[in-house]
This record gives sequence, C-alpha cells and structure tokens, in this order.
Amino acid sequence: MTDQTIRFKDCGIYYLMYENPLKETIVLLHPYASSGLIFDSLIIALKREYQLIIIDMPGHGKSGVTSSVTFEDMPEIIKVILDKEDILKTHIIGISEGAIVGQGFGQVFPDRLLSLVAISSFSIYHGSYKAVYGELRGTKFKHLFLWLFSFKRYKNYYIEKSSSTNSGKDKFEKTMKGFKRISILSKKGLKRFYKMGKQNKIYPTYVVCGEFDLDIIKDASIQYEQKVPLSTLEGYNNTRQVVFLDNPRLFNDHLITFLKSVSMIGEAYGRKHKKQ
Repeated sequence: MTDQTIRFKDCGIYYLMYENPLKETIVLLHPYASSGLIFDSLIIALKREYQLIIIDMPGHGKSGVTSSVTFEDMPEIIKVILDKEDILKTHIIGISEGAIVGQGFGQVFPDRLLSLVAISSFSIYHGSYKAVYGELRGTKFKHLFLWLFSFKRYKNYYIEKSSSTNSGKDKFEKTMKGFKRISILSKKGLKRFYKMGKQNKIYPTYVVCGEFDLDIIKDASIQYEQKVPLSTLEGYNNTRQVVFLDNPRLFNDHLITFLKSVSMIGEAYGRKHKKQ
C-alpha cells in the first residue's frame, strides 16, 4: 500500500493505492461529504484480485479545496493518476457524485473505462438528471440554510441518509474527517457532466440502490437500467444510500460476480450488434 498527493492546478489531490500490477485496476470514488475511508470493507474484499486506487476528491478527506478545482476536474485528475501509475484502463466504483464522475470519465476518456458500478446515482444521459434536480429543488434552500447556520445538522443529513444501521452511520461520520464548510465549493462543477451529449462508449454498468434510499434515486436507477445499454440494476433490502455499509457481505459477493463477468458481457454485446 502506498499513498501520495499529486498536484492538479493549484490543488493537492490525495490517493491511496494497493498495488497488484498483474491484475486489473479499480478506481473507487466516494460521495459528497465522505472520503476514501468509506471503502474499507471493499478494499479487504478486492485487494487480492484487483489493483485498487482510492481517491479523495477535491474538498474531501486529505485532498485540498480551491475554487479552481472541483468535481468537474475529476476525469482529468483520474487520468493524471492512471498515467502516473502507467495504467491504461480501469473499472470505476462510484457512490452518488462519485458515480456521476465515473460516467464523465467514460465520456472524456472512453477507451480507458472497462466498467462502472454506480451506487445511489442516476444516468447523466437522456435528461435523467432533470427529474432528480427538479425533485430535490425544494430541499436545496433548506440545506443551504443548514450549511450557513448549523453545519453540524448539515453533516447529520448526509450521515442519516447514508445507512440504515447505527454502525453504518458511525462509519460514514468517521469518513467525513476533512469535510468542511468550504468543501461545498467542490460540487459547483457537476453541471459539466449533464452537458456531455450522447454516450460515447457502451460499457457494462452495475446500478445499485438501497431499499430506503431516496425515492427519486430509486426511480432514476430504474430509468438508468431501461435507457442505458449493458446496465443491470439491483436493489438491496434494508439498506440506504451506501448499501455496503448495511450489507457488506452480500454486496461484495455480487460486486465480485459482476466484475468477473464484465468481459463476457462486453463480448456478448459486441457479437449481437455485429450481427445486426
């Protein structure tokens, strides 16, 4: 295991790497308000069979935050890290905003993404984001008020929606180390990903949501599977946003099954469309 900080523009970006050079690479991307620490259970399950890169996105964990480096820069940041480590292609596991970044990476660098695991998120294509943003517009000002006048309650919102179990919520809270008021700047660039047009490359996607996740996210997950080719949806009972905080064993088993099937899914899709 190695960890280091790279410089991207005027911001330091921290990442942790579990080297396994003969194996495929997975990049893990946390949601807003969290950090790479959220992936501890996945690291244990995956590190023997995969090479892992866990990135603290701008404004989170041990990474810096500036007005000029936000989530919109993450595709390029991922590329810089992959190039530095001499890695050509990668799988991505992303939660919420992390999954949006993963889709963006697939648009900007289509030949470098092998597959995506999108947890508690929605497609950046087909206007799906409009329904999500429209539904959440009513809570936007409430969250802004909490951010300004009660940052503790603002953080509690993300803790409560992360997990159904107290142990999961405690875990999420621990991953918030480094999350500050100024971290909100990191979200301002997300709109970049909703203007990327038609999907450049078709790749296998495992879409995941929890039984007690937000209704709009569950609806968006169904839309994701219906509209994006090679997408498979699975819901997990008795879980919220970060499903593996509530049911790590089942999720890890199904995740590994998906990752092992990626090449077969892609080959089958290629044969089908070649015949057409």
